[in-house]
Amino acid sequence: MTVAQIQSILPAQISSLITLKNNVTVFRIEYKSLNKDEDTVIASGIIIVPEVDSFSLPLSSYQHGTVLKKTDAPSIGGGAEYLLNLAASSGKDVVSCVPDYLGLGTGEGLHLYLNPREEANSVRDILRAARKLVKERQSAVLNGQVFLFGYSQGGHATMAAQRQLELENANEFKLTASAPMAGPYALSRTSQFNIMLDSVFYPNPFYLPYLAVSLFNTFPIYSSYSDLFKAPYDARIPVAIDGYHSFGYANSQFPNYISTIIKDSVRNSIRNDPNHPVRLAAKSYDLVDDWTPSTPMKLYHCSGDDNVFFDNAVYADSVFRARGADVELIDMGGANHEDCAPSAIYIGASWLYSLFKPVRIK
Repeated sequence: MTVAQIQSILPAQISSLITLKNNVTVFRIEYKSLNKDEDTVIASGIIIVPEVDSFSLPLSSYQHGTVLKKTDAPSIGGGAEYLLNLAASSGKDVVSCVPDYLGLGTGEGLHLYLNPREEANSVRDILRAARKLVKERQSAVLNGQVFLFGYSQGGHATMAAQRQLELENANEFKLTASAPMAGPYALSRTSQFNIMLDSVFYPNPFYLPYLAVSLFNTFPIYSSYSDLFKAPYDARIPVAIDGYHSFGYANSQFPNYISTIIKDSVRNSIRNDPNHPVRLAAKSYDLVDDWTPSTPMKLYHCSGDDNVFFDNAVYADSVFRARGADVELIDMGGANHEDCAPSAIYIGASWLYSLFKPVRIK
């Protein structure tokens, strides 16, 4: 794509943030990754390589927000998050990765929403694929800097990937900075968990069934959805959350007071038992235990978030800083989850861009 072609498809908000200068090549790729069971599976995503001859370049991975339909993933559906990374590669001299996550795009299997191992594997392995691609095609030289950022589920995936890369792949990747945004990092111990227990209005009720499908396919919590959920919702869950239905359809299948789909006896048991299997399963998706970030991290989140509640970021920030991590929480104000996204992503990305250090090749 030429600079003119990129400019013609960018929304004004992105054009005002980044001045384009390089033509780019966009690769829609499939690559090998590992699922939660350590089985090799095919994943998909995008790698964007700018045409820059005289500098070695940083490498970034952007983790996208929640999607339900496989075809809404960036490698097929495109979208604003893809366009931001397209502009960044052109204007900021960076090789940009955008993983679809396992089970989305053209990837194999069912997407296990918020499963931290599968999120992190998809990020690690697309970074590996990018390094291999640019080396084999001699299309870019990398300078060793690696950046992670993402919003909503992408915030959770960003933190999951940072944790895994620091704990398990530190000799392979030297992270420079990370910007998780508006993610449910402390799902089991914040108000996020209480939407399944309390009578509160929730604007996107499909989130809970999406999580339930992920947990049911990861842990032996119950033998069937009917053990946990009331009829007719127990039968609706695997139909709506199958990778082929939209947000709108899934939301239409469940009430906004989402706790009402859970059997009263189960809800009371979860409320009163700190070791209830559902609590323990949700806790395994938290990202704040047994790990202290060693890479500078900024958490971007709006205090008015109505989908992924702000106390997720407050909790993560407080426990990480108490352990001595270089972490900062930036409150982006009172906007809701959807309205917060543009400003959080653009400001977070701008911080990362300020740290890019392309190195002149002698």
